[in-house]
Amino acid sequence: MLRIALGIAVLATTVATGLPAAAQGMIMQRDRLQIVTSASSSAVTEVMVNRFTEHFEGVRRPQVRVTGTGVGFEAFCAGIGPETPDILVASRRMPRSTFENCKSHGVTEIIEIRLGLGAVVLAARRGDPAVPLTSQQVYAAVAAEISERETFEPNRRTSWAEVDSSLPRRDIRLIVPEAGSGTRALFEDLVLEAGCRELRPIRQLFEAAYRRSKCVTLRTDGRVIAVRSDDVVSALLASPPGTLAVMSFDQMVRSAGNVVPIALDGVQPNPASIAALEYDQTRTVYLYAKRQHSRNRQGIGVVRGVREMLVEATTEQASGPGGYLSAAGLVPLPPADRAEQRRIAERSALMSR
Repeated sequence: MLRIALGIAVLATTVATGLPAAAQGMIMQRDRLQIVTSASSSAVTEVMVNRFTEHFEGVRRPQVRVTGTGVGFEAFCAGIGPETPDILVASRRMPRSTFENCKSHGVTEIIEIRLGLGAVVLAARRGDPAVPLTSQQVYAAVAAEISERETFEPNRRTSWAEVDSSLPRRDIRLIVPEAGSGTRALFEDLVLEAGCRELRPIRQLFEAAYRRSKCVTLRTDGRVIAVRSDDVVSALLASPPGTLAVMSFDQMVRSAGNVVPIALDGVQPNPASIAALEYDQTRTVYLYAKRQHSRNRQGIGVVRGVREMLVEATTEQASGPGGYLSAAGLVPLPPADRAEQRRIAERSALMSR
């Protein structure tokens, strides 16, 4: 009898509204957007959220959660529904394996937007010598093990002069973001691996995972200190003179001149070198959104504002030269690429892999 009664109730709801019962539960699932962002992209996300809230009168300010990029991907791909995020801002592109993980949890309609360009930089405190370095010198200074006579031995170098005689006799001290952050991953990929991959002892290692571990495993003798990604600048400012730090370009910009970037591999990181892709440690900042969460024309969906957020973020006032995302350290994409991102946002076109 209970089953019959429930069936009658469901039927009555459907008839009364003209909508399936499942759709009824989708009408008012949540009253504001939920966004996850990597710490290195948090400034970009904050500016986007502020402008979105100002532009759309009466909308509730989106809820933002700052995580590591890996954790952000996991949260975004956890499933569909009001308890999962609508949007992810990431400092690196979604890997194929993550895309497949999303699909396995029902997240099958993903929109991918390129917001602009950033970079991972090495920086010094203002007033400290900003001596140019190469990726190979950085690897040789901070790797846990280095190759000596075709073998790997613990890294016991204490000064930069021991790495290269052309460098100053200054203690090796480096602050890095904690493991799992987008900036740390980019540092590993674009600086450490770039600096070690052509060394003969590394090339002789057959297994790719073992080869990578030799490149990116950092020394643990106090020369390298890991902190939360958003604490890197403050940790650098509180450190002894001569300390260097790994941070995103937008973190360096937001330091108000208190830290200065160091040239890597012969190129100084600045808006021009990043836009021209001359600075090898350049990255793209991505925005991912669930089209399945977007409210449709009948007012059905998890939340409203998904498409509006994407459209707003791709306007010339946002992502163009002099746009408000530039204030957060983001360098604009070329004009044709910006136009492509606007078309994707306006059509809610899905990514494919």
